[in-house]
Amino acid sequence: MENSAVFDRACLIQLSTSVWQGSRMIDPSLMRRINDNSDWLRGRKYLIDPELLAPVRLVAGRARKLLQKHALPFPVPSVHLIPKESLDTVDAQLSDLKTAFQAEVVNFENQYVDARRQAREILGELFDDADYPVDILPRFGFTWRFLAVEVPGKSTLLSPEIYAREKQKFHDMMAETRELAQTALREEFAQVVESLSRRLTADGGRPRMLTPKMFERMSEFLDSLDARNIFEDERLRDLMVQARQLIGSAASGDPGDNAFIRRRVQNEMTRLKNAVEEAVEELPRRRLRLAV
Repeated sequence: MENSAVFDRACLIQLSTSVWQGSRMIDPSLMRRINDNSDWLRGRKYLIDPELLAPVRLVAGRARKLLQKHALPFPVPSVHLIPKESLDTVDAQLSDLKTAFQAEVVNFENQYVDARRQAREILGELFDDADYPVDILPRFGFTWRFLAVEVPGKSTLLSPEIYAREKQKFHDMMAETRELAQTALREEFAQVVESLSRRLTADGGRPRMLTPKMFERMSEFLDSLDARNIFEDERLRDLMVQARQLIGSAASGDPGDNAFIRRRVQNEMTRLKNAVEEAVEELPRRRLRLAV
């Protein structure tokens, strides 16, 4: 697939989340002199009970995991490549997560004054009013935006030298994006196959009971993988076909009761696991760098 054609099937999304850190580095000499508050002093001083910020960080983490599930890595910080068919789903879920994020921030703000009072008592002489923003809300943020990418083209505004340089930059960036995407999808596939393979392995000498739900989850994962394979990785496609054949074998009978079917599924899973591991190993280990 041509590099420019990728953006017929996908676009870029940039997610930015910020959470007040709630801690500061402290002087090592103070660490040695004041050592009776070890729960709050570990190279840094906690400005408040860190558990108060945990719900906010949890929502921010869920947003990042959402993009990991639906998108592909991109060689620019906080930017991901997302299939266009997933845009509406991701946008709607990010909106819900932003609402949850804002609610947790407001909840934290309501506890902020009491948290400072507690910190003053616990930190003692290490407490410093200057460490605490008067208005805490601006220290939190949850935004995302979709980015348009313009493929470098010949223009009267660009000299031949600049055009050639910008075209090469774009080529290098997309080559790295392709490599990152192939690596991410194959490694994710390997993790899923490894997990299912362990579940198919005998437990204490007794065969594990297989359930249709195991393979339903694999089928759902393959659908997601197919949507994200925007660079048309043929090796990955072949492995996905092999995986769907395995699911078909599992569906041809009751693997929980039929020992023959269970052994056949286990053998096919072993072959698939080995093939996926080989596909991961054959990926280039070099890392391209963007031109500057």
